[in-house]
Amino acid sequence: MRALPAARAGSDADRLIAALEALRSAVGEVRFGLPLRGGDDAARTATSLANQIDDYLLPRLTRPDTPPLLVIGGSTGGGKSTLLNTLVSAPVSPAGVLRPTTRSPVLVCHPDDYGTFLVGGPLPSLPRSPDGAPGTLRVLESDEVPPGLALVDAPDVDSVEAENRRLAVRLLDAADLWIFVTTAARYADAVPWDLLRSAVARGASIAVVLSRVNHLAHATVSTHLRELLRAEGLGAAPLFVIEQVTLEEDGLLPDRVLRSLRMWTGRISASPKQRVGIVRQTLTGALQTISDRVDVVADATKAQREAAVTLREHVRQVFASADSRLSEAVADGVLFRGDIVGRWQEYAGNGGLVAILEARAGSRTGVLTGQPSIRAARVRAGLVGGVVRLFTSIADEAASELVAAWRTSPGGAGAAESASDRASAEAAKNAEDAARAWLDDVDASVARADGSMRAAAMPVVVAAALQDGALPVGREVDVAGGTVTLSAELLADVFEDDDVRTAARTARTGLLDRLGAALRAEEHRFTALLDALEPSAALTDRLRDAARAVDRHRGVVSTLFADPEQAPASGPVSPPAPASASPAPAAEAKPPAAGGATTPSAPAAAAMPSAAAPVAAVPPVGAAPPGAVVPPAAVVPPAAVVPQPAVTLDLRPTVPSTAVPSAVSDADDAATEAEAAAAASAEPSGPVDDRPEAVNDAADPVDDKPKPVDERPEPVDGAPTEVAAATNVEPVTPDVAEPTPTGPEADSPALTADEADDSREVSR
Repeated sequence: MRALPAARAGSDADRLIAALEALRSAVGEVRFGLPLRGGDDAARTATSLANQIDDYLLPRLTRPDTPPLLVIGGSTGGGKSTLLNTLVSAPVSPAGVLRPTTRSPVLVCHPDDYGTFLVGGPLPSLPRSPDGAPGTLRVLESDEVPPGLALVDAPDVDSVEAENRRLAVRLLDAADLWIFVTTAARYADAVPWDLLRSAVARGASIAVVLSRVNHLAHATVSTHLRELLRAEGLGAAPLFVIEQVTLEEDGLLPDRVLRSLRMWTGRISASPKQRVGIVRQTLTGALQTISDRVDVVADATKAQREAAVTLREHVRQVFASADSRLSEAVADGVLFRGDIVGRWQEYAGNGGLVAILEARAGSRTGVLTGQPSIRAARVRAGLVGGVVRLFTSIADEAASELVAAWRTSPGGAGAAESASDRASAEAAKNAEDAARAWLDDVDASVARADGSMRAAAMPVVVAAALQDGALPVGREVDVAGGTVTLSAELLADVFEDDDVRTAARTARTGLLDRLGAALRAEEHRFTALLDALEPSAALTDRLRDAARAVDRHRGVVSTLFADPEQAPASGPVSPPAPASASPAPAAEAKPPAAGGATTPSAPAAAAMPSAAAPVAAVPPVGAAPPGAVVPPAAVVPPAAVVPQPAVTLDLRPTVPSTAVPSAVSDADDAATEAEAAAAASAEPSGPVDDRPEAVNDAADPVDDKPKPVDERPEPVDGAPTEVAAATNVEPVTPDVAEPTPTGPEADSPALTADEADDSREVSR
């Protein structure tokens, strides 16, 4: 088989990759910490978008030759691991009754592709390992896997373990094709359907496997599932039905049960065009949804920023008010109350004022020693304690007021839960440090070189703590059990001195500056909380700009993943021939490969159109190989040749014409053949090739078997086609068809000999 086409990387491809990288950087900066309406959905969208860029879009665009990734996912207990084990004919993924059984995803690929997935491929951030260590992707090789494909057994999408659920979603977002596995008992569960709707919105390729179906409920369950699929926009998804069977000794399903699914994957492997079409459809769909997903994230980001700005304004207002209260309290003399008054009276009545006056006069006798020095230290300590009590009280009030304001603001409740409504544990220490540093500044400003410094500084610090114009004590103080009268004139001489007042005002300003810095530290713990929650001002514009850049350059996908068998148009396309016209003869085709798959000829597989050549519509998956007879009705009119921005790849396996979805009797093969022959004569359809050699003249077939004819009307609602796999019949071989984006639908592809035989034995 041939690999996907190598990247014809040009400036458009480079610009698309650069736009995705810019978008990934912007998405990584979004914050949804404030509990606003729609924030949870936006957070999930952002996470999904970031993971898909990392796990799928960038790896797929930078390495377009990586084989398609088929992820087997679904609900717990659906039989995903058993399905993978049967497809590779070995128990590579653990299966059992304990849940969850799949804790580490398992990737199995053909030996030719093993090196690609072991060191690269999708999910580059998920470590690879051969033993399935937790948190890794186990990579194995098997000859049972068709070349050019990789199968992954994903954890349960509804696992009881949150990490398993997250990993399952990441794997599905990184899948080129999702094989959704469910059971007859759980096919209507809500969780997997939510993921299916998300996959439909992204244009992902999806196939559905309905397993463990009781043969008595086959028609009822499968019909209901078809209706659900149609209602969710999954009418084109192929549907494989596996009836309830007994597992073999090695824990695998009987091989005949999965014959249809195995042949379907084999056809995809054998056709580079189909593999390219699957990747192109999923990649195009993912890129097309980026703009809408970014809009959700950008709108929520804008709302987060607006709410954070409002909360930040609350912080500014509350702490501005706290700073004003602090200044007013100091100016009102709050610091010179309570215990500090008694300490000052004790100091002043025991020679402190005399020492102050002598210190001002420069006398050595003003040096504080002994008890006066101790009393002066107690006054200073009292001032420090007063400062601490005042500061912590105001800080407590500010924190309580702010948290209350946050709780009533949009989105503020979440921030309030993370904040304390009391002053921080460091508030008291910060206030004490500020007060002591302030006293040291006052001492230094007096500039005394001897012990009289503190005596000279005392009136300055006391006056700074007083209310403007007030004296520190009354006329009488209690000293040593007696009453001492302090002269008002003496106090006025000390505290009403112009130099003392000027120095006191300067000292008070210094105290308020230091306390303001401590108050800003309290404010910072709230603003720091908002800094972690608030997106940057330019983030919304960056998100939208990057999304627009992706939209501008995503058209390069049609060039990077053009059909490998497509050749540039050399002339006008002939109009479609009438339905009754004879089929045109076709070139000789190679014999069918094993399992009914046909291998394209080498020249056709290697043909690559130029970037300027028109891209033809993707042919149906499982269509007749090159050289086989194609009926005239399958000719595509010129309007269908125009490339479309989004091509939906119809992966439905085409049921042979003898199969009727509702109920088909398999009791009488002869009657079935007679009906098929009569239908063929009444309404001719594409010939069925059940010989090893290709038919060269469809108008004169040489086989003597009646050809099964598709008597069904043209589908109008895209209903999924069911492929039954019962325990007592051979399953119908599915062909997969892709509808043309515009123009009439192509006829169903020709069937192989095996499929023609199997079509007579279709289960209910």
